[in-house]
Amino acid sequence: MEKGFEIYVWKYGTCQKNHGGYNSNICKGYKVIKVQFSTFFLYNRSMKLPEYILEIIQKINDIGYEAYVVGGCVRDYLLDRPIHDYDICTSAKPEVILNLFDRSVGTGLKHGTVTVLSDSPVEITTFRLESEYKDHRHPDSVKYVSTIEEDLSRRDFTVNAMAYHPSRGLIDPYGGQVDLKRKIIRCVGNPDRRFNEDALRMLRAYRFCAKLGFSMDETVKTSIDTNASLIQYVSIERIVHELKEIMETNPQVLQDMTLLLKPVFNELDLALRCSQNSIYHYTDVLHHTLDAMCYLKPYDETLAFALLFHDLGKVQVKTTDSNGKDHFKHHAKVGSELSKELCRRFKLTNEQRKWIPFYVLHHDDKFTCDLDCIFKYRVTYHLDEEHLLNLLQIRYCDAMAHSELGQKSAKDVELFHAYYIQNRNRCMSISQLALNGKDIIEAINLRGKQIQEALNMCLKYAFYHPEKNRKEELLNMLKNEL
Repeated sequence: MEKGFEIYVWKYGTCQKNHGGYNSNICKGYKVIKVQFSTFFLYNRSMKLPEYILEIIQKINDIGYEAYVVGGCVRDYLLDRPIHDYDICTSAKPEVILNLFDRSVGTGLKHGTVTVLSDSPVEITTFRLESEYKDHRHPDSVKYVSTIEEDLSRRDFTVNAMAYHPSRGLIDPYGGQVDLKRKIIRCVGNPDRRFNEDALRMLRAYRFCAKLGFSMDETVKTSIDTNASLIQYVSIERIVHELKEIMETNPQVLQDMTLLLKPVFNELDLALRCSQNSIYHYTDVLHHTLDAMCYLKPYDETLAFALLFHDLGKVQVKTTDSNGKDHFKHHAKVGSELSKELCRRFKLTNEQRKWIPFYVLHHDDKFTCDLDCIFKYRVTYHLDEEHLLNLLQIRYCDAMAHSELGQKSAKDVELFHAYYIQNRNRCMSISQLALNGKDIIEAINLRGKQIQEALNMCLKYAFYHPEKNRKEELLNMLKNEL
């Protein structure tokens, strides 16, 4: 095929020029405009499918049914992104697929889906249309249809409403290729209908913007704002799943989601409205927070949540002095308590519920290059090295999202980190002592709590005098001190 080629664009889709014309049934009722494109589109190349996918498609074709790879795998191939799994849609009914493939399971028969266990599990779903969604999440029923174009009409976004067959090529009735080129997330058909069918799609729209670096079509954004209250029908687990994906790929997208997330995460909207008139800041609490999250490299989910929550306490403690300057005394303590509630609300792991409030409580700590500072965190707070370095990373990200003056504290964090590395080979836990409780009992007449107190004394002594972490030296110190 020649390098340049023609496609036809209309209000809600595209028709490829094929064999001297376009599909008049699909395009009927729309104004058709001819547009010239060049190298971006799949018509210029074949989609390279794994052998096991080709075999599945061929096996279905051999008994007289259609089969296509569909959705995300086609989108990601066009964008030269890694493909993690392949979905197939087919004109064959589920019972046909179950009989055709020995290693197959009816994982979603209610909705026409069978999973074939091949090199990787492959979901195969019968062409279908869906009835109304009374719960705003799942169709009450499905109706099998005969064409791939009908099946694609029910999908969420144009970039996901494309299918491919090794012989027939790309099926793109709704302009997915054009929207990929324009880097736009646009709904298939009416956005209000799509979001009333499944409210999760509103979150998915933002996730695709974050993941792909796309913008949202204005009709999609307007519809999400109109239908934001439907988020109440989405489980908190699904909301948090989408939130995590956005946090990892582009947390800045959250600034546009405050209205949508208000029923479950009103704190974001409050942070947006909380200005910070201070020589140390350049923006409101929310934008400072999102900027801080962008400094988190490599990404860590627990630290990302700690940064997302770290300054939310400022909303409750903000005061403004007579000069118009804002102050946020004790915001870390208030924020730590709030983060406990958010961890519960979002059903985060027990490990995250333990450490996120701690990180929030100490995110504004000052780190000085002396042994006392190391002792406080490693011994008094019982932090192992991993969690101390995590706290330093949070402190650094927070500092970098300040004004030029405020960023100076990031240098203090870097200096302390270097100082800590130089002094890390010290005794920082009782298990590292050259003696134990039994040694103390045998050498000194101590019992009960006195033994623990003696061990703590030894730990402090050995920390500041690492060369004296020997059994005899420590016992002599105890005899002299007690």
